[in-house]
Amino acid sequence: MRLFLRFVLAFAFVVLATVVGLGWTLRRERRDSETRRFEAEVKSACDRVVAEIGRQAESDRKLVAGACASGELVDRAVIWMEAGALDDERRLSLSRIVPEERRAFDLDELVLATADGDLLGQAPITLLGMPRAQVARLVAGDAAHFALRTAPQPALVSRCRKATRDGHAVGLSGARLLEPVLERLGNTVDARVTLGPAVAPEPDVAQASCALADASGASLTLTVSKPTRELLENLGRVDRTVVDAGLLAVGLASALALLLAWNLGRPIAKLAAETRKVASGEARPLRVRGRGEVAELARSFDEMLDALAATRRRLAAASRVAAWREVARQVAHEVKNPLAPIRAAVETLRRLRARGDPEFDAYFDEATRTVLDEVHRIANIVTEFTRFARLPAPRPQELDVMELARQVAKLHETATRARLRVVVDRVPPPVRADRDQIVQVLTNLVQNALDAVRAQGEKGTVTVTLGAEGARAATLTVRDSGPGIAPEIAARLFEPYATTKPEGTGLGLAIAQRIALEHGGELSLVPTEGPGATFRLVLPVEGPPPASHEAPPSG
Repeated sequence: MRLFLRFVLAFAFVVLATVVGLGWTLRRERRDSETRRFEAEVKSACDRVVAEIGRQAESDRKLVAGACASGELVDRAVIWMEAGALDDERRLSLSRIVPEERRAFDLDELVLATADGDLLGQAPITLLGMPRAQVARLVAGDAAHFALRTAPQPALVSRCRKATRDGHAVGLSGARLLEPVLERLGNTVDARVTLGPAVAPEPDVAQASCALADASGASLTLTVSKPTRELLENLGRVDRTVVDAGLLAVGLASALALLLAWNLGRPIAKLAAETRKVASGEARPLRVRGRGEVAELARSFDEMLDALAATRRRLAAASRVAAWREVARQVAHEVKNPLAPIRAAVETLRRLRARGDPEFDAYFDEATRTVLDEVHRIANIVTEFTRFARLPAPRPQELDVMELARQVAKLHETATRARLRVVVDRVPPPVRADRDQIVQVLTNLVQNALDAVRAQGEKGTVTVTLGAEGARAATLTVRDSGPGIAPEIAARLFEPYATTKPEGTGLGLAIAQRIALEHGGELSLVPTEGPGATFRLVLPVEGPPPASHEAPPSG
């Protein structure tokens, strides 16, 4: 994975982990606070309902008390009672006024009666059948405070009394049913208010209970139930806010990471690209400006390139001198060998002629033939050396290695008694190469293998195996069943003038290896078990490097 991508992913991961951790913590705290707030809101709604009921009950009590203090209905009943004039007609008149008063007071029930339980008027009409003792208890209750009636229908009860001069009293009792009050207050607090304790909680519903009590100690339990829809919506908004903030943070962090990675990775990528070219000598200085470790690294790389170029030039010059010195030594050695018999033959001829030896004429033919042979040998050495020194640059073209190997093998089949065969281990891909030069390499390898098994006659075998290294390169292996190559010769087999043949120049394998190297490939001696020798040629599909396409400089 490239540094650019790794840097972005690492930066995004760190930011994402941080945002997720903080977001989860904030979300949990916010959810807890929202849940507590919602529960407190439900409890507060219950308390508000109780307070509103208390205010409503106090308002009803004052209204009823005002009716006893200065109301026409109670005053008329007191006057008639003091006069002893509460006949049926006047009772009927009072019973007709009570419903009107109830509607005026906006109460659900209103009772007018004497202190001893004599019912003078009631509304609604269903209260007409109340027992006298119940009516007396209803009128005789605490008039300074409201009272709670728990059965049969829960209600707020307010009462007042007005005494007559003879010690009797007339009382007025009003009641407001709680269920309509609770329904109205439930709409006010946006919740459902019911009588009784909280039962098993319903799904997605929050509940709170509170007590409604009067001055005598009677009490009723109220339960406020509110759907958690609002809570869930708030929590959903919290989650969306956290997610949006996290995505925004990750987006900004990724953008910043991209910018930083681009500024950091671009010079490193250039540095890596140029580093890959160092071996081929094509690397160029980066000339990066600015400060920081990357710029320092780039400047160090530029300094290294300059130093390496100078060192390469010195090494190239030294290598050329050493190489040509070695070649000169080899050429001198190879030329010096034929000079010895030439000198001996010339000195013998001069000695025989000086003393007039009759054998001069007979030896002259042999001596001149020796001189001519050795001169021809020197000429071959010079010719092969010239070919090695002036090897032309490859002219690549599309080449089928399998077809080429079969052609070279067919040319040598008729010139040997040994068995020469071509084996396809894996079909090699087409390569770009100089046809003539590759033919020269294959011919040299096959000819050397046939020379190695010449003494074995028909028992000798030479196998040319074709293969491939994936789709990148074609391979060609030449193996013989000959005596093999001695270790002391194998170490310098590809050096000029290293040979095991009495008539060889020792330049064939050196030229073959040079051709392979100039094609970007390799020619090597493969260690094998048993007799014989194995040479392996590797040719890349893309062909010679660009530098190899150029013609050698003149001169």
